[in-house]
Amino acid sequence: MKIELRQLSAFQDVIIQSEENPSALDLQTTGILINEPVKVKAIVSKIENSLNLKINLQAKALGQCSRCLNDIVLPIAKDFRLNIAIDKSDTSIDISEDIRQEIILEYPDKPLCKETCLGLCVNCGRNLNEGNCNCKEEK
Repeated sequence: MKIELRQLSAFQDVIIQSEENPSALDLQTTGILINEPVKVKAIVSKIENSLNLKINLQAKALGQCSRCLNDIVLPIAKDFRLNIAIDKSDTSIDISEDIRQEIILEYPDKPLCKETCLGLCVNCGRNLNEGNCNCKEEK
């Protein structure tokens, strides 16, 4: 996401909204896929030689439950701030890498379809959320 500095006035907030392409942000990783645009809303304040940004990100990732292996949607919502030093020769600032890093930090280590997910039977592989299996308990 590029911010054109000429559209900013000193000490006046500007709201910038955009939808960022997930492939341009290189967000795909093993087990997580974002295939819809990432919604970004930034409130930008220019104060002398710096920018103060309040950013809200919204995205939906597709993943797989780490216990039952069902496909799940993982909503990503994040608010964060950036302070960026600017020079008089700067015409724009690109915060795409900052956005990318903040989204990746929100990826769960072990995504779950629900906190109480029972997972799969270790013997037959049945999804225990759908009912008990006929395996005998080992003693």
